[in-house]
Amino acid sequence: MTELADVVGYSKASMSRFETGDSRVPEELCPKLDAVFGTSGLFATLFEMLRNVPFPDRYSEYMALEREAIALSEWTGFHISGLLQTPGYMRALFRDGNPGASDARVATLIERRMNRRVIFDKKPPPYLKVLLDESVLRRTMGSPEVMIEQLEALLGTMDHEYGNTRVLPLKHGGFGLNEATQIYIELPDGTSLAYLEGNATSRMIEEPGMVTERKRDYERAAAYALSPAESAAMIRTVIKEYEECPKPPN
Repeated sequence: MTELADVVGYSKASMSRFETGDSRVPEELCPKLDAVFGTSGLFATLFEMLRNVPFPDRYSEYMALEREAIALSEWTGFHISGLLQTPGYMRALFRDGNPGASDARVATLIERRMNRRVIFDKKPPPYLKVLLDESVLRRTMGSPEVMIEQLEALLGTMDHEYGNTRVLPLKHGGFGLNEATQIYIELPDGTSLAYLEGNATSRMIEEPGMVTERKRDYERAAAYALSPAESAAMIRTVIKEYEECPKPPN
């Protein structure tokens, strides 16, 4: 396994997850396996045969890796990072995504998301870096009151021993992070992966070269972000704007 991992350019841990079925085999790995074993396209053919076979969703796969991670670098362009959301913000987000959901269903989704925070109980917890687009702060979810509570909670994450939160200002303009969410994952064995999530799709990237490209995209955007102190100042300004919003009639 170690020799094969070295030849195809994946970590031993990744190859082990492919073998056990804990991770889906990436398409770009198949021709490499055919080259190593001299199987004349067998792995590529098998991949095509199995392409549409149901596989545990990427979100569940990511949750397992998140619990194992020693460091997470997350970009979110449309909403607050799930690990930092308040219950009120979660409720508004889930309602917006599925207006017909029952109260019980929404409550279950909130409980599941809150349970993700168990990773912070580890000693030490994973180092979490979050990069938020400024538009996330100004996109009202639920109500001004919900946003005030969420942004005040966010202030406590700006700069601490195990991570920081920073804001990428709108004035920066374009950048290379196009997904709603991109998370760079570092595991204890040295493996690095990237998880991408859009509106209705998600993708786990394990090929080292592609992971490196995604990491560089994140770092390029982060280079133009405000410092934690500057980000906190912006958040306080936005909180004041929400506080000045007209109250709806009773």
